[in-house]
Amino acid sequence: MSKVVSSAQAASLINDGMVVSVSSSSGLGCPDAVLAAIGERFDSEGHPKDITTLHPIAAGDMYGIKGIDHLAKPGLLKRTLCGSYPSGPSSAEPPQIWKMIGDNSVAAYNVPSGILFDMHREAAAKRPGVLTKVGLDTFADPRHQG
Repeated sequence: MSKVVSSAQAASLINDGMVVSVSSSSGLGCPDAVLAAIGERFDSEGHPKDITTLHPIAAGDMYGIKGIDHLAKPGLLKRTLCGSYPSGPSSAEPPQIWKMIGDNSVAAYNVPSGILFDMHREAAAKRPGVLTKVGLDTFADPRHQG
């Protein structure tokens, strides 16, 4: 099998409840076509549903790369763990993900970017995870509703 697949083929590999991880820097390196295909598949099939996204830096921007906003649909996106969310000019229409976070229709967590990059590294090395003190006594600390 070829290692190169279409965005629709990649989207077909995402099952209900899976975690979709994106390691881009705003619009730079963002797999926008794949994220769009996942959103389109949900619109046509109702699947995948209840996925989680993880991205250290905003996946997408407000300058034409929608990124994570392709997945910002009730029923499709259940939770998101991010170091930042798409941003851009204040004159632009706010991304749908901001609206979902604002009205509590998605569980959204802002986690230090370095920790999320470490999670990618540990997963790639097939290690069990990341233990760190980074974020303790800050807004990200679960003991303080982080």
